[in-house]
Amino acid sequence: MEHTHAALLRLVGELEQRSVARLPPERELAERLGTSRTTVRKAMDLLERDGVIRRLKGRAGGAYLTSVAPASPSPESARSVCQSRRLLRSLNTVKGVPQMLHEQGFRDGTKVISARMTTPSESAARVLGDGPAVSLLRLRFADGDTLSLEQMYLSGSLCGRVLETPLNSVYETLRNKLGISVCMADESIELATIGSSAGALLGQPEGTAVLKLERIGYDQEARPVEYSVDLFRADRTRLNVRTSSLVSASLT
Repeated sequence: MEHTHAALLRLVGELEQRSVARLPPERELAERLGTSRTTVRKAMDLLERDGVIRRLKGRAGGAYLTSVAPASPSPESARSVCQSRRLLRSLNTVKGVPQMLHEQGFRDGTKVISARMTTPSESAARVLGDGPAVSLLRLRFADGDTLSLEQMYLSGSLCGRVLETPLNSVYETLRNKLGISVCMADESIELATIGSSAGALLGQPEGTAVLKLERIGYDQEARPVEYSVDLFRADRTRLNVRTSSLVSASLT
């Protein structure tokens, strides 16, 4: 038991340096230390006797370090998962990813996985109709690292010629070459997890949480010309939205 007690003291020191207040469960500790849960429990009894830990029962129970203050329940204390400079994805304007990256000082990159005329997916057909659609699957990069995976469908009758052009910035191409401006969009955002195929492209493990953005884009004549689903890495993206309340008063 002395060996287990010493190992737990070393773990306590490591957790203190990281400001982690809670010890792993007894079963996990026993597996990590290659010993029995009974031995772990006896060693933790000594730690509790010496005031190193305190034990709590119930759903939030466990062994907590007395030297580490409990985490604040305030939302402000939540730590961001972003470990690098993040793209600020504004929901207030309709912009392509390259434009957003350029404006924020990132070096952008695009890898076209596939580009073809095809029958749209069921979701895309509800927006664009049953006719042929341009299908683009693209991987986006910011400063050389993956940022997002995008499946874009465009109206085949209006945007088919886009396949004859470079596909780095489709919005710019539509505007400058075809006279189509995507000037309004409906977007919905939810947290989703990726499968192995999307994970391989994004360089993330299967099951990683991402921001899933579903977008319907409308041109200057209010026609739906785009249906897209983007998977943004949650550790590289921050969403921004501005709202206002307009109060009108009538004079009587």
